[in-house]
Amino acid sequence: MTITEQHKTDIEQQVTTAFQGLVAASKTLNSAQYFEFIDQEKFVGLNADGSNWNSASELKALIDPSFSALEKVESLTFTNVKVSVIDENTAILVNEYQQTVILKDGSPFTAEGGGMQVWSKSSGKWLLVGIGASAKR
Repeated sequence: MTITEQHKTDIEQQVTTAFQGLVAASKTLNSAQYFEFIDQEKFVGLNADGSNWNSASELKALIDPSFSALEKVESLTFTNVKVSVIDENTAILVNEYQQTVILKDGSPFTAEGGGMQVWSKSSGKWLLVGIGASAKR
């Protein structure tokens, strides 16, 4: 099935909006809101350390303690964000990011890297079914 340019643009905007919701949840350290963007049944991923997440629960086991260890997100910016539409229900988003957080002990921590996200609309709304992460340092 061929997707019109207008429909492709609409999908790109929908996925970008979903991504922005995920980012907002990350900035506010709201794990429950963050996981509203994750497909609980189909999710898999690759962590920046080379280990797999074979389920949403494995990702949650990393995210929950990570969010709890932070006092606040000082800055989180995404550059070079690109959405590639595969079909009406699948899109891939790639990005580069820079983040500075303040740990509970008051010390800052900075990270940079990139990510690849596979978004699917098979459930009626755009959800993440796959993440690949990479760290610059």
